[in-house]
This record gives sequence, C-alpha cells and structure tokens, in this order.
Amino acid sequence: MPSPQTLLPWIIAGVIGVAGILQGLHWRSSSGTGDLADLKTQLRLASEENEMLRRENESLRSLAQGGGEVSVPQELIDRVEKECGLRYLSSPILHRIAAEELRDRISAAIESRLGPSGIDDRQESYKLIGWLRADDDLLEQLTSVRAAVAGGWFDDVTGEGWVTDRFDLRNIPEQAVLMGILSRILLFQHFPSNPSYPGDDAARAREALHQGVAAGSEARFYAASALAIGFVPLKENSELKQLMASLSPFMQGLVLFPNVTGKAYSESLYVRGNDSLQSVLRSPPQTTYSILFSGGSASDPKALGLPLLPEEPFLTETAGALGLRLWLADSGAAELVDQIAMNWKNDRYLLFPDGQESVAVLWDIELENASAADKLEALALKRVAALVGQHDPVLLGKAVISSQDRHIQITRPSATRIRFLNTAEAVTAEKFGRE
Repeated sequence: MPSPQTLLPWIIAGVIGVAGILQGLHWRSSSGTGDLADLKTQLRLASEENEMLRRENESLRSLAQGGGEVSVPQELIDRVEKECGLRYLSSPILHRIAAEELRDRISAAIESRLGPSGIDDRQESYKLIGWLRADDDLLEQLTSVRAAVAGGWFDDVTGEGWVTDRFDLRNIPEQAVLMGILSRILLFQHFPSNPSYPGDDAARAREALHQGVAAGSEARFYAASALAIGFVPLKENSELKQLMASLSPFMQGLVLFPNVTGKAYSESLYVRGNDSLQSVLRSPPQTTYSILFSGGSASDPKALGLPLLPEEPFLTETAGALGLRLWLADSGAAELVDQIAMNWKNDRYLLFPDGQESVAVLWDIELENASAADKLEALALKRVAALVGQHDPVLLGKAVISSQDRHIQITRPSATRIRFLNTAEAVTAEKFGRE
C-alpha cells in the first residue's frame, strides 16, 4: 500500500482531474447559449482555479513530507559565483517549509544564537534603556520581520536557506530573493560565523556586511531583469510595510541597518573589485561604528572599566555606535546625533539584580573627547525626560521617578564618559551615581 506521503499527491491530482472533467462537461452543456466571451471568461477562471489547486497541492505535500529541497537553477548559482568571485564548496541547500513552521524555525535560531535567557534579558534591558516600549515583544518582532521578507530566510546558524511553500520561482521577485539567499550561503561557506557568539555589536556588523552583499546581489538582479524585459513590476509588501510602521524607532533602525547601511557599505567594496570585498570578508569589521563611519576598520575597542557589582550581572553587552545613534534617533537633531555617534569610543551596559525581585541597568558610554560628551549629556538629559514624561530636561546627577517607580538618571563619571542608570532601588541609583 502506498505511504501517506505518496498517496496525498495522488489524491490531490485525482481531485484536480475530476474538477477538470466536470468543468469540461459544464462548458459543453452551456456552449449552445454562451458566446466566445463567456468561454474566454470560463477558461480564465478555470486557469485561476487550477493555479490555486496547484499551490494548495504544494502546500499539502510540504506538510505531508516535512517540506523538501528546492531545485536551484544552475544559472543563478553561476551568477552568484561570478559576482563574488568564489565557488561553492558544496551544493547550496534550500528547504521548502510551511510558513508557520518557518516562523518557528526563525524564532528557534534567534534564541539558539543568543543562548539561554539571552532574548529575555535583552528585552528587559532594551525596555529599561528605552529602546523598546512597554508592550513590545523583541523575539516576536524580530521573527515577524524576517519571516515577512518575501517568504525567504537564510539561517546563519546552519548556513542553509529556507523558503515557504508559497515560494514560486517563476516570479522575478522570488528569483531575486533566491539570489540573496544563495549569496549568503556562498559567503557562509567561505567565511562562516564564529560558533561562539561574538556579542551584539560585532554580530550586527557581520550581518550588515554579509546581508549587504546579498542585498546588492538582489538589486543587480532586478536591474538586469528590468533591462532585459523593459520593466519589472514590484508588488509592495504590505505586510512588511505595516509591520515596520508598528515598530519603535530603535527596532526600525535595527532591522533596516543590514539592508540599507550594510548594502551601501558592501557596494562600496564591490565596485572596487572582488579582491577588496574578499579582503574585508576575511578580516571583517568588529563594530557597527566601522560600518557606519570608518570605512571598515577591524579594530576592537578597548575594554571599559565598569563599577563592581555585588552580584554577577544577568547580561553584559555593547550597544555600539548603532545602538547609541538609535537611542537618540527621535531627538529631532539628526546632525548632532551623527556628530555624537562619530565620536563613539566604546560602551557597555549591565543588567543586574536590584532589590528582591527586580533588576537595574547601568550603561556607560565613552566618547572621543569632552566636547562630544557635552553634546551627549545634553541630549541624554532630554531623552530621560521623555522616558518619564517630562517636558523639561532633567538635571545631571539627579534621579527622576518614573510612573513605574523606577529611578532614572544621567551622571558623568569622567570628562569623556556618560552613564545612564535605571534602577528599582533609590540606594542603587545613589551608589552608582556617585562612582
């Protein structure tokens, strides 16, 4: 007896065949009264119905068989290899999977990369710093954005590509997405990610470099298609547009960084030739500062001396120049924000226990000179005022109380360093506000 995986396509095919016979009988019985226009309409409707059934068949087959691998056109493989000046070390793997399962896989990959409680600790830190709003779900937002991008995703943990069961390679937009995924797979094979997580800022810099290359490949494919056929209709991704509009300024900037800033940076390397691009891929930037400003410096910032905590922190991370820039993004002073971010030297934040059942965050930001620190101090005081709903800037070194009874303040441990504190206990704010 055939297996369920074999039997399901037979049943679907039989249903499609019977539907076609019934449709033909219906046309025959009505041909005496209908005219040619009616026949054309019926043919169009039948074609649309068959297309819908074909897609449903693919979806059911994917669910029944656990997905499957997509046959990648050789011409796209050749094109990617030529663009990057590299050869695949093994055949690129592209899986097909149901859309719901793809979301679960993306979520699992994010959590796996950040380690136990990593996503939860970041969500708590981001809310205390002010990057996220009170009701934002960090994992849900990251997953939704990645799943909404044209039904395709590259897994930076396994080095494999994934598409949904609605992915149709006959469409140019899907072909462009495949070009991007194939580029990521090729780069991963030659320049794999470090098995140990390098930290948020370094990981974002690497993602910007690799995804920037992929985004450039997609853009060039669109341009070549437009030149070949005259015009490429681009259907707006309304789901992604609505999702982006719902995000905080920080999250918008974070998810756009690889495809916008990363693309611009990678394209500047691409136009210089494959040798320049591959040189940077072998020794990639370690900071988002390098992507934003310095043209690819791979220097690692010197470690910051931070206050000693009574207990081990839950999380210690670097926001980088990107995190600082996005923290100030809605201040209405874009030019000043860039001046501050360009003088970023290093930063680090700590999420640590504070009281019986709460946590606190301490974020130190080191800048190149006192003048830049003066500018950051002024904007940071306004930023804290906004966090607690005040119109007037708060005072340096003086904690203000939020509606959730948290103590938030800005201090200046040195001429070039600014400290942000958000604590549950007043004594914690006082202690670290003095040091």
